[in-house]
Amino acid sequence: MSDLPLKVRVGIRDSWSSDDAPVRQSLKKLRELLGLDVAVEPEWPLLLAALDGAYPDKQALVPAVAQCLRVLCDVFAAALQDEEANEEWIETLLERAGGLLRLFLEVQSSKTEGLRLTWSNDRTGFVITLPRGQMPYLTELESVLRGQLPNCFKKDAGTSQSATLASRPAAPADDWADVSLDAATGKAAVVETAREDDRYGNTRSGPPAKAAYNVLPDCSTLARPDDLLLKPPYHLVVYDRGSTGIEVHCSHSPSLQLLNDYLKKWCRVNQQNHQKPPCVEIKLHQCAFGLGLMYDRLTMSVDRPYAQYGVSPMIVLSLVEGVLGYQNVRTEASCWKFRKEVEFRRYGS
Repeated sequence: MSDLPLKVRVGIRDSWSSDDAPVRQSLKKLRELLGLDVAVEPEWPLLLAALDGAYPDKQALVPAVAQCLRVLCDVFAAALQDEEANEEWIETLLERAGGLLRLFLEVQSSKTEGLRLTWSNDRTGFVITLPRGQMPYLTELESVLRGQLPNCFKKDAGTSQSATLASRPAAPADDWADVSLDAATGKAAVVETAREDDRYGNTRSGPPAKAAYNVLPDCSTLARPDDLLLKPPYHLVVYDRGSTGIEVHCSHSPSLQLLNDYLKKWCRVNQQNHQKPPCVEIKLHQCAFGLGLMYDRLTMSVDRPYAQYGVSPMIVLSLVEGVLGYQNVRTEASCWKFRKEVEFRRYGS
């Protein structure tokens, strides 16, 4: 463990080994409900080697893994508390666990595979296979684990749950039927619904259910602003301050840097000033948050006594929509608001 980076060791100390860590509280509750001890010892060097690229900020890696295990424990606990509905599943769990519930953490070999929960007869325990990337948010974690838990003891569970979405043939529309009450007749009727597989290989029927609530993420699992804001959605707002000024606010620093570089490259020289400065002063403003160099605001202004040209937002709006691909979501007086859902990547990356 001494070979691990300092931030990883700090994360293990605070988010995993500490008695006050949320995952420890969830494990304790699970032990009490199950009446068995729960054994889980993550191999942190192997997890770090597999997830190193997904977590540039190593401080977030251990809390993210701990959060996934905590959600799994809470899903287990919820199933154990509903004894009437899950009687058969609970009996199977107690029979196969053999006096000790073992949990193993691994990482998917492919970046296209999502979170998996499977039972291993060889290891006599559950294998939680983490995605080879950043962990899903809390609500998605809970939904995925709840969907996979009921089928984990089936003979073909390992095969079906490990298969990718592309390798699973689509079921015919008449492969699944649901019984519901006909509002017109008041009688029960069979309603045909198409089966659909989600990105994790779980089967659901009909349209996806809307979440009844959202769960706030743990602050310790969030990436630092330098990395978090490089992921969509991106937000950009253009303010027209009149003929002497334009302001552009943006959550995506590289977008502002591109605007800055392009506008400076093509800005005319002020011939009325003997020093021949650019006729528009273009300035990037550093963000107050994060650790690296990151910008969240760009300003364009002219020196009024020596102004040869005014400044208009038109070129900025054209670049934002026509070049960067942002979509206008709202326009107010002297204010344009944009949003972009597609991720930006450097050429060749």
